[in-house]
Amino acid sequence: MELIETGVALLGIVLISNLISHLLPKLPVSLIEIALGLIVAVGFNVQINLDTSWFLLLFIAPLLYSDAWRFPKRELWALRGPIFGNAIILVILTTVLGGFLIYTFVPELSLPVSFALAAILSPTDPVAVQAIAKSVKLPSKILHLVSGESLINDASGLVAFKFALAAAVTGTFSPWQATTEFLYTALVGALIGAIIISLINLILDFIGSRGIHDVVFVVVLQLFSPFIIYLIAEHFHTSGVIAVVVGAVISNLHTKNNVNYTGELHVVGLQTWDVLGYLFNGAIFVLLGVELPVAMSDFADNTGRLALPMVFLYAVLTWLIIFGIRVIWTYGNQYWRFYRHKEESPTWKTAVISGLSGVRGAVTMAGILSVPLVLSDGHTPFPARGLMLFISATVIIISLLAAIILLPLVSRPTQKQAKKAKKVAQHMSEPRAQVYILQSAMRMLEQQYREENAALIYEIVLNYQHQIRQLQLENMNSEALNPILESEVRLRKIALEAELTPLKQLLKAHTISEFVYNNEIQRIERLENNLNYIVQKPGQVQYLQRIKYWSRMAWRAIKIWLTNEENQQIRDEADLARTASCEAAIKALEIQLETMNDRQMKREYQTAHNLIISYRNRIRKARQSTEQLEKSEQLMRLNLELAGLKAQREAIQHLFAAHFISLETDVKLRQGVNYSETALLMNETR
Repeated sequence: MELIETGVALLGIVLISNLISHLLPKLPVSLIEIALGLIVAVGFNVQINLDTSWFLLLFIAPLLYSDAWRFPKRELWALRGPIFGNAIILVILTTVLGGFLIYTFVPELSLPVSFALAAILSPTDPVAVQAIAKSVKLPSKILHLVSGESLINDASGLVAFKFALAAAVTGTFSPWQATTEFLYTALVGALIGAIIISLINLILDFIGSRGIHDVVFVVVLQLFSPFIIYLIAEHFHTSGVIAVVVGAVISNLHTKNNVNYTGELHVVGLQTWDVLGYLFNGAIFVLLGVELPVAMSDFADNTGRLALPMVFLYAVLTWLIIFGIRVIWTYGNQYWRFYRHKEESPTWKTAVISGLSGVRGAVTMAGILSVPLVLSDGHTPFPARGLMLFISATVIIISLLAAIILLPLVSRPTQKQAKKAKKVAQHMSEPRAQVYILQSAMRMLEQQYREENAALIYEIVLNYQHQIRQLQLENMNSEALNPILESEVRLRKIALEAELTPLKQLLKAHTISEFVYNNEIQRIERLENNLNYIVQKPGQVQYLQRIKYWSRMAWRAIKIWLTNEENQQIRDEADLARTASCEAAIKALEIQLETMNDRQMKREYQTAHNLIISYRNRIRKARQSTEQLEKSEQLMRLNLELAGLKAQREAIQHLFAAHFISLETDVKLRQGVNYSETALLMNETR
């Protein structure tokens, strides 16, 4: 039960961290997860006893499989030379040279332990750097290079770490034995990964050839694959990490010509891996924060003489060593490619950007947490394990902070690049394009207006209006938004004042009771008071207003239940009152539209039109409040919804063909429409 509670708590912290990251978008979520883990550990005295034997299996195997399964083939194949150089040669260089330098500057660590520390710090974390790249706009070549090398340097770094760790645990190391074992574990591990994934692919092909297309089964089998590959490879004393990566790459290539690999399977698979990576990456960084106090107490208990500033200095020196090796390697690699292939000339700026982009993260943390507690004799504590853990954790944090602070400064575009970016920036923004395509769908649906589908069209158009309003509130600046909101306040006041007249007439004619009349008057007064909040963006006020609204609705229901009058009679009178008041408001708004000059028409027509649609929808609800939606109307709604989505696609195509939006925006908008259509059809088939 304790294990389940720990897992639930970890997932809860991951969710809270991601919520905070949305409020602080420039701060990487990894850093927030580390901070919350540290707060939980210190504030609530939480300790998690990790079983290091299953740590790589549980976290690294599925994360590596996910990254390798989803890698973009075309971009990474074009950079295959630099990727393999960074992923293999740079890892070996970092392990050997970095290990010697760490051993020189950190005397508390033995040479094998220094090699192990350098090896586990060599892999980069593409998840962290991609989160930073969203705000920094890294060059695409560097971003693809970091993403590509991470697929292989995770494997090579962990294999190097494993051998260095074995030397530290047993106290012996043979270069010849290490080389032969490395070749055996790498080659046989790759062979095992290829064989197992080929068997899995044969099973999938056999099922597909029998006409069985079970998407859930295939995705679950994909999720199961990295664990079974890793376990079998480790059973034969080979590299489970390399086996998992090879298996994922072959699985990726197999899908290219697989006729049974449908679009539905692709989308469900990607979304499932996204969720898995979301949870596992987050859990690793939370565990890092939780383990920091343990690491501090560990090295304090074992060494006693190390002060925190000295240990922090060790961590800074370690990061500088890893960073410096990567920068020099990148510059030398650039120079070599320029000398041999006459490519772009080498620059220290590109080398420094590459160095800062090499953020350390989940793989480093998972590997360092797998360090055994004792040596091979079973009772001697592993030397300086706490110091290793603290230095690794601090290097991860430093690399994240350095990327956040320094990358925006170093990657600032040149004058030529800024001119090119300015030309690209002339494209319509994604939110503005979304508003355009929604308005296009609204116009198309209004052209489909018939008496029999009026109610459905009003409801669908009203939903589009709400989406447009939300986009405006979230993305428009105050200078552009305030005139729209002020126009809406003015028009709403005109409509609310018009609602009062028919209510008074109905009360005077004894068509409605004073109870219904007072309720409607109170509703109008509340709406008038709420107009003060329209000019505010969504926030706490909006949620408080919702709470007040539902509280008033509950109190109104109680009052109706306690009154002596018949409940059905009250409902009928309320529907009549609302219908009459809405018709009066519509008439007032239409008169207002007729008297507008050209300038007002340009600014206020859409707002007035939206309000009229809203009132018409309320009339429809009042008249059909007790009617059931028939099957024919459900089919009519589906056809109208699909017609609206078709209109959105046509609007996207128009924007892209006219060069108003970029290819990236075009793809995102089409994905959004496709997701909406998929959700709509799935709801209809349930």
